[in-house]
Amino acid sequence: MEQQRVEQLQKIIVFVTAAAALVLGVVFYNGAGWRDWPVLIGLSLVFLYLQTIVVRIGERSDYSLATASVLPIVYLFGPTPAMAVSVLAGIADGWVHKKQWWRVLFNSAQLAISAFTSAVAFEFLQARLGGSGVWGVLAMMIAALVHMYTNIALVARMVAVWRRVRWWYAIKMLSARSLRSSFSSALIGLVFTLFIRSYGFWGVVAFGVLMINLSGMLKAAVEVSSERARRKELEEELLIDEMTGAFNFRFLNQWLNDHSDTAVTVLFCDLDDFSDFNNEYGHAVGDSLLKMFVKTIVSSVRPQDRVARYGGDEFVVILEGVGAEGGARIAERIMANLKALKKEDWGRPVTVSVGIASKPAHTSDKHQLLLFSDQAMYAAKAAGKNTLRVWSHECAQIAAAKEDPC
Repeated sequence: MEQQRVEQLQKIIVFVTAAAALVLGVVFYNGAGWRDWPVLIGLSLVFLYLQTIVVRIGERSDYSLATASVLPIVYLFGPTPAMAVSVLAGIADGWVHKKQWWRVLFNSAQLAISAFTSAVAFEFLQARLGGSGVWGVLAMMIAALVHMYTNIALVARMVAVWRRVRWWYAIKMLSARSLRSSFSSALIGLVFTLFIRSYGFWGVVAFGVLMINLSGMLKAAVEVSSERARRKELEEELLIDEMTGAFNFRFLNQWLNDHSDTAVTVLFCDLDDFSDFNNEYGHAVGDSLLKMFVKTIVSSVRPQDRVARYGGDEFVVILEGVGAEGGARIAERIMANLKALKKEDWGRPVTVSVGIASKPAHTSDKHQLLLFSDQAMYAAKAAGKNTLRVWSHECAQIAAAKEDPC
């Protein structure tokens, strides 16, 4: 029911916007200025083409050079041609991207109103400041800002209804996203206008071709960047343990085979009596414990540190640029944070045994480093669990014989 009300309200906004555009177009009709019809037609074709090319930057930000091509029409021909071409651009955009009729109607109307307000603002400023020199450029920039904020305000009205937020909040949100791109479009539109004033129709052709190619290059660059981002996400997914969210053994393997000379400390963490915990509370609760354990480790280390699941309830923490003493302090922090976890359904405390080994203090080989941290963890288990051990030769002997603690 609420959704239907929102959709009805949106359609009312669409019709009101379209009616306003129609009234403004009729009341303030000023002719088409056919004396420069080749320039107008050339600009219109460039604008129509660029309006159909929208580059998606990120998840919520779009960029198009269409605004840069409509501004010269605003500056050189006034409100009526700018409004007419804007309506055609909205229809072309809707046809190419197969949009719903009410969205096409709204886009056409809001583009026309934006063109009208900026053209009126430019004519007003031009009459008082002059149309050349610094004051003429200032008039163009202010008119471009009027175009931008009229567009934002109209779109924000629709967004505010859809998201059930205040209109002013939607305006601020859209302004923050589009301010930089809109300002760059205004600058390009200003240069485009000055180019046409100097070279006429051939200025439209030259600069129009440049903008079309620039738009294509921008779209290709964004597509390549998006593809790289998707590939990186896919690669990261292949290295993530689905259940706990930690890195998996494949990641650990890659790290072991990366021949880096960076100093590093490895913590080998093993939950104490986890099999008994599973038997008592069930595997579902055991899985939730593993997830909580990973979250506890992540909250206890730096953002650049890595947590990998070695297997079962065994996890490896990789601390780049940290020595054995620093690793011990971090291990103590993990143990303290884990001890602070309290679950009413659990009748026993959750503890962990941690083995610590450092490179280059204990070895310069990563494979051996992982082995040493594992041996130190066995020594911590032999010492009564819920403790940590830094690797030593005694730890290696205990791991081999599983006798007294080191």
